[in-house]
Amino acid sequence: MHRLAPRPLFVFALFLSAGMAQLGVAQLPPVPAPPENPTTPEKAVLGKILFWDEQLSSDNSTACGTCHIPSVGGGDPRVDSALNVHPGPDQVFGTADDIRGSRGVVRSDPQGSYIDDGSFFPNPQVTGRKAPPSIGAQWAPELFWDGRAGGAFEDPDTSVVIIPAGAALESQAVGPMVSDVEMACEMRSHADVAAKIANAIPLRLASNYPPDVAAALASSPTYPALFAAAFGDPTVTAARMGMAIAAYERTLIPDQTPFDAFTQGTTTALTPQQQLGLTVFNTTGACVLCHSGPNFSDETFSNIGVSPVATDSGRFAVTSNPADLGKFKVPSLRNAGLRQRFFHDGSKGNIANVINFYKLGGDHHVNQDIRIQPLTITHTEETALADFIINGLTDPRVAQELPPFDRPTLYSEIAFNAILGAGESGSGGHVLSTFAPQPPLIGAPTFSFGVAKGVGGAPAMAAISLATAPPGTILSGHPVYVDLGSALFVPMTFGGPVGVPGKGSFSFRWAIPDDPNLFEASVAVQFVAVDAAGNGSLVVSDAVVLTLF
Repeated sequence: MHRLAPRPLFVFALFLSAGMAQLGVAQLPPVPAPPENPTTPEKAVLGKILFWDEQLSSDNSTACGTCHIPSVGGGDPRVDSALNVHPGPDQVFGTADDIRGSRGVVRSDPQGSYIDDGSFFPNPQVTGRKAPPSIGAQWAPELFWDGRAGGAFEDPDTSVVIIPAGAALESQAVGPMVSDVEMACEMRSHADVAAKIANAIPLRLASNYPPDVAAALASSPTYPALFAAAFGDPTVTAARMGMAIAAYERTLIPDQTPFDAFTQGTTTALTPQQQLGLTVFNTTGACVLCHSGPNFSDETFSNIGVSPVATDSGRFAVTSNPADLGKFKVPSLRNAGLRQRFFHDGSKGNIANVINFYKLGGDHHVNQDIRIQPLTITHTEETALADFIINGLTDPRVAQELPPFDRPTLYSEIAFNAILGAGESGSGGHVLSTFAPQPPLIGAPTFSFGVAKGVGGAPAMAAISLATAPPGTILSGHPVYVDLGSALFVPMTFGGPVGVPGKGSFSFRWAIPDDPNLFEASVAVQFVAVDAAGNGSLVVSDAVVLTLF
């Protein structure tokens, strides 16, 4: 492996002087807020409600908070799941350029029918970069890993600049809600989002409301009422949604770490080992070169050599400046000990691996920052440095989700559509599989579910019943999971390339009646399809049980 030259003396001088400056930093500065969007309690609690409302997505499956859970440092708790792997630029799973991204939505058209995206279907799509931590983002002048959310905030509907500076949080907040990977169907507009939210029951899918949220909903039970309390009139717009979410994020100040107590005079707040780790951080570990200041980030962009520039150009995609090739946002290290994966590609699984990466001077050196050089630190120093970052920089309120980091429980965390049994393998070894990635909400104008991995163009049939079959039911050699005696049978033809195994699928769209008598009613669905490439033999799917609420 190529190694850079030994660290020049001027770099030593740089990190030593930066380290001394770091030792004198005590407290996080006041949170900056643009004058066009002052933070008020009413606006912040509206933003909190919006941030945790899965109805913000097209299919009611994903909230902003889904990928930004406080107890994992404001990041994605699902990042270690096999469903959170992106195949990388080569679009082939299981190769060296795979990325640990963040799960979004199953791709769908504007009518709600699901689409085979070519990589993830019928599972949700995965972003090409891991969701960056949201906590501590309020001091950054640009957001996202590449900084594409800048300080000027444009009204998403008119493109008119309504906040000229200091509004990176507002700019970031309105992006994911129209991303057809993260939260949206294809061609979704910000006006579509606002229209949906204006008519939604706030946090209908969530439970266990925090006290501030419960109080706000008690006095203002509709979104227009909440917007009136926050903005003076009930108009729901995407710009106001972004401003409210930004106001909420500005209240998430993680300033009660052992490090904060230590720098404010409590000498026992950091253990002796953690104090050694702080010294290493500021000197031979060279961490302070980029992770400086009270937020432990210089809020710039750096190419640390974590991935080849050919796989992700980073900041260059925003600036077109060759000097920015492979540069990514320097994240805050506050609460880093709660995170499960590190770097934009999620390639390192723990702090020890991160430290070893820096100890070796990075992996890929094209356009690499000169500050990233091999380190000479002992095992004792490595252990102390890891202890300081993991424990000395963790705010216990974040770890325990205590105010202001408290939140409701998401629907996707406690309930989802149940799957019964297993589908059978057809041609090419593809298993006929049901999928129902969204909650069956009573009154939903479009609820979609379906079946995938059949043969394109093949005939099929859905058996839809209000009851399930007794366990172990077999019919003509095939497992049956729905009550065929009371089932409704719906014929259909798989879409997809005709005759191609594994590419046949079908989406049902159902307008669930707005009838309270349907509450907790269950609907079971199983599919049977002709395996056309297998001489007309039949295969059956697993079953999905939908419990309406």
